[in-house]
Amino acid sequence: MGDSFIVVEGYRSTPADRTNLRDDAWSFALDQRAFGPRRLVVAFADPSGRLRTIAHAPRSDPPENALEACIRHLGWAGAAAVAYCDEEVEEGPPSPRLAIDFALRRSVAAGYGVHLVDWIACDDQLFRSSRLATAPAAEWWDVPSPPPARPAGRGPGTPHRRVRRRR
Repeated sequence: MGDSFIVVEGYRSTPADRTNLRDDAWSFALDQRAFGPRRLVVAFADPSGRLRTIAHAPRSDPPENALEACIRHLGWAGAAAVAYCDEEVEEGPPSPRLAIDFALRRSVAAGYGVHLVDWIACDDQLFRSSRLATAPAAEWWDVPSPPPARPAGRGPGTPHRRVRRRR
């Protein structure tokens, strides 16, 4: 297999599961090593935060490759995602590169219709939220509201009546 494949594993929540990423995202950061060392774990949720699926894969270089593989495997089930990457976290202020990396990762997810809420780097000692490091005053769960449902009738995707011309 070599470096040409990224093996993604995943889980789906059941109707009995009440996990909400808006409230439980930080406990995932503490437990992400349960999926193994040097892994990327991506939790997908609906716009309200209700957990739908979890995908995990080996951390890749660059990490966006594993993110894309997780989204392609299980991202269809969620409008929002929080990614947890087992990587070294340095103490002190974040690197200026963090904002660039986070913007890139958000754009990868957006290309699949998924809003990446946060990229949380985790190691044995520390974890760092890219979202809080780059926009600390903003609302953390910044998932856009879904568009309103279209009213029945004519509009994009609605078949049009054929009108017969008189001869």
